[in-house]
Amino acid sequence: MKNHLSDLIRIAGAAVALTLSLLGILPYMIIPVAATLICGYPMFKEAFDAIRERHMTMELSMSIAVLAALAAEQYTTGLVITLFVLVAELLEHLIVDRGRDALTGLAALLPQTAKDLQPGDTVVVRPGAHIPVDGIVLKGNSFVNQAAITGESLPVEKGPNSEVLAGTINQDGVLEVIATSIGKDTIFGRIIGVMESVQSSQSPIEKTADKLAARLVYFALGGALITWLVTHNMNATISALVVAGACGVAAGTPLAILAGIGRAAREGVVIKGGVYLEQLAKADTVLLDKTGTLTLNKAIVTDVSSFNGIDSRRLLQLLSTGEQHSDHPLAGAIMEAAKNEDIQPGAYDNYNYLPGKGLQFSQENEYYLIGNTGLFEEKKIDVGIAAPWLESAREQGESTVLIGTHEHILGGVRLVDLMRPEAREAISDLHDHHLKIILLSGDHTASVSVTGRKLRVDEAVGNLLPTDKLAYIQQLKAAGKKVIMVGDGINDAPALMEAHVGIAMGTASNIAFESADMVLTNNDLRKVGVAIGIAKQCMNVIQFNFWGTIIVDAVGIVLAFMGYLSPMAAAMIHVISELIFILNSARLFRKR
Repeated sequence: MKNHLSDLIRIAGAAVALTLSLLGILPYMIIPVAATLICGYPMFKEAFDAIRERHMTMELSMSIAVLAALAAEQYTTGLVITLFVLVAELLEHLIVDRGRDALTGLAALLPQTAKDLQPGDTVVVRPGAHIPVDGIVLKGNSFVNQAAITGESLPVEKGPNSEVLAGTINQDGVLEVIATSIGKDTIFGRIIGVMESVQSSQSPIEKTADKLAARLVYFALGGALITWLVTHNMNATISALVVAGACGVAAGTPLAILAGIGRAAREGVVIKGGVYLEQLAKADTVLLDKTGTLTLNKAIVTDVSSFNGIDSRRLLQLLSTGEQHSDHPLAGAIMEAAKNEDIQPGAYDNYNYLPGKGLQFSQENEYYLIGNTGLFEEKKIDVGIAAPWLESAREQGESTVLIGTHEHILGGVRLVDLMRPEAREAISDLHDHHLKIILLSGDHTASVSVTGRKLRVDEAVGNLLPTDKLAYIQQLKAAGKKVIMVGDGINDAPALMEAHVGIAMGTASNIAFESADMVLTNNDLRKVGVAIGIAKQCMNVIQFNFWGTIIVDAVGIVLAFMGYLSPMAAAMIHVISELIFILNSARLFRKR
């Protein structure tokens, strides 16, 4: 604010001096010359610094134009140009500062936590208060506004065992929350950290903008020199110097990057830098992990089948007895199916977990096996009776769990992963961006192919280990593809790091922030398409600013050379075009 106040004082001084000069109250040259040198001091200082650093800037070219006007005894013209430059710089600073404030203003939403608050402590959050920590609800029910972090427009209901995030707003109930992360370790704290680092780094396109701005200044100086050599018209020469501006590119490009990243953050997408915004806009291929990305990492039982006359309820009761202590997702689905049928697991005598295969347990002097076909083949138990059933499951892309004794198969269940409800819409959005979509998974090929057909992806590849996914991405990059990888941020970490842009799912995974270039804070796959749309819009704005600046400068210099442009008109064109391009970048802050 202090810098803006000094800008306003200089503008007021220049305006008063111009008025007094035009009224002829004091000798003709005293007021405009003094006002130009005093009010234009910051511009002249920056021009002098540019000369010392051998760096071409707009301040240097404008200073040359003003001094040339004074030398040609066009004192009022020099003062008018100085006034226009001051007004343009003030407006530019206001717009850019507003853009930065819109980005860093997120930090104000992060509550100030007590110094002695630690993970594991219990926090009581009253209605209307910001939740100060990442944590789990112990008691209470309420609706929480998560828009600042996840971009969700509607409040989300929270109750016992629900996860809550720092920076969100508790609306109507009292919540007791046990803290899991505090301060900078919260999701919101890490988002703020990313936003701060974004502002201190330059993307390739920002560096290109700086180079273009310098070249445009050389272009203006060259045009002015040619104009003077050909026409010997000082007015035309000054006009050529004044009309060409590069501030719209130099200031508009980083502002567009900040606006794009800031808008994505409000949508629940954390982008770690402008370089990834550029890569998003250029991408032509999207790789999607299946488990945890397209699916909810939760299965449901679709069929319970008996092969040897055993009752289906007895079959489900035996399965739940064996799976009751397992944390495998398929075990959870079996327990849920038993619960829905009001079937309680029984007691067992002995229990043995068989990693990668299944388990065995005994009950009432009978031994039972639960697992995949490999387990039963290893035990030399014939599964031929279940062959048609197993083949049908493979064709449908379903998983199977068999149960039997040491003598024969009893039956089995078929299970299917639950797809994210937004998965089809998300993939449709990606197709709208003309991207090739490839599904990658460690599941068997038949299951992955079925999922791929349901979701209408372009290609589906199964039986891939994390190292295989890494090699697959390397092959695509070697073929010249621009690759986006979307994964869960844990077992997909190598692939996320290898892709041009790695996008991680999940709000609670620390490795997501470390290995990925982007994080979807609300796990909504549709946000990938949203982020790509923002990136493309951002690059379109920058390209418009690039070419618009070049065209305005070229046309302005030609008009000045032909004598159709006065210095004052050139200053007006310079200021107006500069503001148009900066405002064009600033509009990215608005959510469509």
